[in-house]
Amino acid sequence: MWLGRMGFEEALALQLAARERVIAGEPGVLFLVEHPPVLTLGRRGRREDILWSEEQRAAAGVTVCEAPRGGEVTLHGPGQLVAYPIVAVGRRIREHIVRLGDVAIAVLGELGVDGCEFRMEHPGVWRGSEKLASIGIHVSRGVAVQGISINLAVDPELFGALVSCGLHGVTVTSAVAVGGRATSIEAAARRFAAVYAAQLGLPLVWEGVEGYGSDRR
Repeated sequence: MWLGRMGFEEALALQLAARERVIAGEPGVLFLVEHPPVLTLGRRGRREDILWSEEQRAAAGVTVCEAPRGGEVTLHGPGQLVAYPIVAVGRRIREHIVRLGDVAIAVLGELGVDGCEFRMEHPGVWRGSEKLASIGIHVSRGVAVQGISINLAVDPELFGALVSCGLHGVTVTSAVAVGGRATSIEAAARRFAAVYAAQLGLPLVWEGVEGYGSDRR
């Protein structure tokens, strides 16, 4: 489901509701979204890693939200594709995380960004010392929520608002900043979904969010 531009908390509510349906036996769902500027605090997130004052955040339209995922403080914002697979993973959590990284690497490669690799120590996609995508998930009763954020063309000024993922001295960048081709977030979302489905060996069915979860057959 392509959600378009949607607030973090609204998208999170969709994920948590979807998790209950997956636990009840319904198929998994992949939400793809672009968020307004927001700093999300994972379970280990520290307020001191938010570097901008309340006044600076207000001037830039940046909000702060808590997230159920692991990890620390992460930026979401315009120019970034966020993918939330709500799927049953059981104990195959590492496999799920690595797959997210592999799909992101494939999409970035299609945009001309080569030399990317997945790193588990600080989960995400890296190109040398630069980080292009961050992964943070939460698993409850065997079903994952949250996912991966891929920086395609984020305003670089926004990266100064935080210590990303608690990593001091690390450069967080976007695909276009390292020579990747510009693309719309929706186009990148559709490629991510296609590659993700192919890696799982599952058919890809697009639906609108309207009426999702209603009793339709």
